[in-house]
Amino acid sequence: MSWNAVASFGPKAFHDLRLAARDVAARRRPAPADLAETSAQDLYLAPHFDDICFSLGAFVHRRRQGMLLTLFSRSAYVARPRTIAAEGDERIAVISNLRQREDLTFAREAGLTSRFGGLDEAPLRGRGPFEAARADEDARLLGDAVIDAIFAARPEEPGGRRPWLFCPMAIGGHLDHLVVLKTVLRHHEALRTRWRIAFYEDLHYAAAWRARADGLLRFQSLAASLRLRRSFWPIGEAAGKLALVALYPSQFVEPPRSIRPFTPAQFIPTPVHEGLWSADEP
Repeated sequence: MSWNAVASFGPKAFHDLRLAARDVAARRRPAPADLAETSAQDLYLAPHFDDICFSLGAFVHRRRQGMLLTLFSRSAYVARPRTIAAEGDERIAVISNLRQREDLTFAREAGLTSRFGGLDEAPLRGRGPFEAARADEDARLLGDAVIDAIFAARPEEPGGRRPWLFCPMAIGGHLDHLVVLKTVLRHHEALRTRWRIAFYEDLHYAAAWRARADGLLRFQSLAASLRLRRSFWPIGEAAGKLALVALYPSQFVEPPRSIRPFTPAQFIPTPVHEGLWSADEP
């Protein structure tokens, strides 16, 4: 196919074709050896309680060490709201405690320690969850609290090989995910003195092709200076990851039975997996 024929599809279609090609290349390429290195100082950034489990649960469970930092840990969302009888501030406290216990259960199952940032999720700040136009404003308002929580998770300077920090790519455009991503990108050079940094494809959002393609295009515009490549991490037995996902029952009307929402969408049929983007690190 000629360049003119491809270009005639329009910029979005061209991006989709390019993404499909990159996905195929990532699947064929061996995963980076340095991403297989594990440390008790590895840090997994979760905007919300379930984000690391849904997005990287199989990857994390295999590694068996590190810290889970859930930043927006004041929450008022459950999938079955009528199961919570409390109202007002008491309702927020009850739901936050419930979801914190789910997070702690997952962390124990995956061999992680846990910390909570104590920040209000978007609706508790008077924002729509997907009010992406407020991302820059909220990143300015909350960025100091986010970066302080990250550095507090590892206050000492590293000795020897730096551990990994895993950051969401904000696929799906959730405001809180964008705040975390924008803060990490703003402080990228300072963070790199203590961690190697990789970015994960947010699930369930990345399980839809259009949301994933648009989210990656937005991410690439935000992180244009970083030379990142995708790596493909097979989930293996779907039942294993679904068992981890089921540790968050407050987020489902019915227990999840399909792995489809918890593996990134691909243009061609692909084994279930999780996706990471990273640069070659010294």
